[in-house]
Amino acid sequence: MVVCGSLRKASLTRELTDLAFNHAKKTADADYLNLSKVNVEWFRGWEESYGSETRDAVERLTVSDVLIIGCPIYDGLLSSPLKNLFEHVNYKSLEGKVAGFIIKSGSTISSLQVQGQLVALMNYFRVISNPRAVYAFDEHFDKKGKLKDKGIEARVRRLVDETIGMFQGKKG
Repeated sequence: MVVCGSLRKASLTRELTDLAFNHAKKTADADYLNLSKVNVEWFRGWEESYGSETRDAVERLTVSDVLIIGCPIYDGLLSSPLKNLFEHVNYKSLEGKVAGFIIKSGSTISSLQVQGQLVALMNYFRVISNPRAVYAFDEHFDKKGKLKDKGIEARVRRLVDETIGMFQGKKG
């Protein structure tokens, strides 16, 4: 599953996760969870009940063996919608899965910090993280928000292939 953690309409993170999804579906049974198009309610506690869109998003996430997570950086932190999605997930339901990260920032300042936050989040869920994240910055896009850097495009494809391969290697 590819997850886009951005709610922005003109999202550069979405440009990257679209690329990841289109590549993943060539070789695997892929799903795409775009948080700007799914109403994942804010987590209010385990005793609360949530709507069908929220329950469906969590179900789709938990049945996926491989996660490619696209995360924009806001104020040096991972996105709130992405963190909120994981608040709804029982920590035991993701154990043994594999995740790769696509991190989009305005500049290089906080990219490693957010990768650390994502790895810590995945560690909590006992998800194996691909150590090779893809970092993209504003300079990699043209004025219309289209990815212009072919190197980033190749890295996204490699991340998808490696992360799927990590899971397949675990099974064998």
